[in-house]
Amino acid sequence: MTAPEILREAATRLLGPCDVTAVLAEAVVRVATASGEELVVKQHLSKPLHDREVHAYRTWTSALGPSAPALIAVDGQAMILITAALPGSSARDSDLTPSVHQQAGALLRRLHDAEPLADLAWFRGWLDDRAERWTSRAAPLLSADDARIIEAHLDALSRLPIPRGGPCHLDFQPRNWLISPSGAVSLIDFEHARIDLPARDLVRLRFRTWPGRPDLRDAFLDGYGRPLTPAEDQLIWHLGALDALTALARGHENADPGLTAAGRATLQQLRQQP
Repeated sequence: MTAPEILREAATRLLGPCDVTAVLAEAVVRVATASGEELVVKQHLSKPLHDREVHAYRTWTSALGPSAPALIAVDGQAMILITAALPGSSARDSDLTPSVHQQAGALLRRLHDAEPLADLAWFRGWLDDRAERWTSRAAPLLSADDARIIEAHLDALSRLPIPRGGPCHLDFQPRNWLISPSGAVSLIDFEHARIDLPARDLVRLRFRTWPGRPDLRDAFLDGYGRPLTPAEDQLIWHLGALDALTALARGHENADPGLTAAGRATLQQLRQQP
């Protein structure tokens, strides 16, 4: 069976007769039930991704109200979940207005506040492991000057006190913002969500979306409800080094020129500050 057929069969088993109405991604389809209800059926590539998304829906997304999909059914063994389908489509560059950013900022703040902050005792070990892994994979793509810049930012991160963290999306970028025909913004795709540094949710916006668009940054922070502190702004800047490494390595390994270009653009911005 094809992936859409597998997902339709799973939805039928869990909910009754369903028909696939759209293929949204390789392992994501939209289905319609016999009563006409529109749902999204998704199969994860790994158990950790499945468990994270299910946990996010059961624990945190209620803080977003109707601006996040409702969890309808789960098949843990098959790593499949079914959610309500929300109106709209993923944000495109032409959709990235101040109004959209303001709404996205408000949604992210509600997610970040869905659970009290706690010390991230694992942070330094996580940072060492991630920095070593991605530096090794990106090394052939870096000049000596590139490597020096990256090392300086990673060293600054390693010297930070143990940070505090809470619920984070960790793939927070416009492709995961749905914009309805009325202009309302919703947040989807929580498979990377977990307790982490809230600043990590702003890194891609800072380096990929906001350069040259201070109006979007200001609108987002207006929705978020407060400006960034100098410490948060510096943390986001340093975290850009990790994002540059992963973008360069993944872009090269997956022959994705757009991702490689994003990594190069982030690296160029990091040259502005040691």
